Amino acid sequence: KGVFKSIIRNGLVVTVAAASSTAGRAMMRFGVFDHNDASGRPTTQQLAERLALVEEYERLGYYAYHMAEHHGTPLGITPSPHLMLAAASQRTSVIRLGTLISILPLYHPMRVIEEACTLDQLTGGRLDLGVGRGISPIETGFHGVPGEETQERFDEAFAVLRMGLSGAASVDFHGKYYDITNAPVVTQPVQDPVPLWYGTRTLEKALWCARLGMPMMALVPSPAVRPLTDAYRAEWASLGRAEADVPPLGITRSVVVAPTNEEAMKIANRAFTGFVANFESLWKRYDLPHPPVLPADTYEGIHATGHFYAGDPAGARDWVAHHRDVGGINYVAIELAFGDMTFDETRQSAELFATEVMPAFRH
Repeated sequence: KGVFKSIIRNGLVVTVAAASSTAGRAMMRFGVFDHNDASGRPTTQQLAERLALVEEYERLGYYAYHMAEHHGTPLGITPSPHLMLAAASQRTSVIRLGTLISILPLYHPMRVIEEACTLDQLTGGRLDLGVGRGISPIETGFHGVPGEETQERFDEAFAVLRMGLSGAASVDFHGKYYDITNAPVVTQPVQDPVPLWYGTRTLEKALWCARLGMPMMALVPSPAVRPLTDAYRAEWASLGRAEADVPPLGITRSVVVAPTNEEAMKIANRAFTGFVANFESLWKRYDLPHPPVLPADTYEGIHATGHFYAGDPAGARDWVAHHRDVGGINYVAIELAFGDMTFDETRQSAELFATEVMPAFRH
């Protein structure tokens, strides 16, 4: 109280109320993030296992299940996450289901509206739709969308999406890429509006998310997360909104929990080898440098930086507390299954985290 800070908004330095030093101590929520990368098992088996795992995540009390979208790469064997979420909607009743992210430039925005409304109906109002322009120009290029067009296409599609998911009976939009005249929105969503999530690395987009009231996932290491969450909260407060109403401000991280540190690291190192091969596949194929999102080449190396975690439940509690306090977050979407992780290994990790880690952060 009585503390102020300066942030940059539209090129100007603006002084606003600063986020409290204890902002990161808000109640934490935990979800699951999933690339659903190739495991080496038959696709039919892997899809069945993933759907069974979503049921387990619900039973264990995870807040949400988020799927990535990737194309033409073993990094994602379910290039249409909306289809998987539709299947998961019929096997669950409480856990929220969503994407991180749906790549808007690859769809006509009216199709996204129609699919999102249908998913919101199928889930009974449990859809969280993450949106973005996509990280890989190789993947968007497969669909005829050059990388240099993705931001403009995203901006237009996002504007259309907000109209169509907010109870409008029809949509009118006239832009460079999309020209829509009085298009009816026949199937309406249950939620008004459907929550839109966004992942960002920049202060500018953190402020944008706050103004729109959107949940925000910070796509940077935790020391660089705090400026984004502080800016978000400061902007939120400057708009007269209560701190208690701040939506999820989070991170995604890989986590492996086992009864002992040695068992967890053995599983993580083995499974991560396949994940890295899947992650690098397209970039190596086209001889392009991949995005610098992994701080080391091995899981053990990344664990040493504090970015990922593999170990016993007690260490996991300390790891979560550290990221909460350093990053000022109130949400973590953990990637529990990757590479050739088996169903039983993933279920063990999910259960230990849910029963021995999550309860420590309920208040």
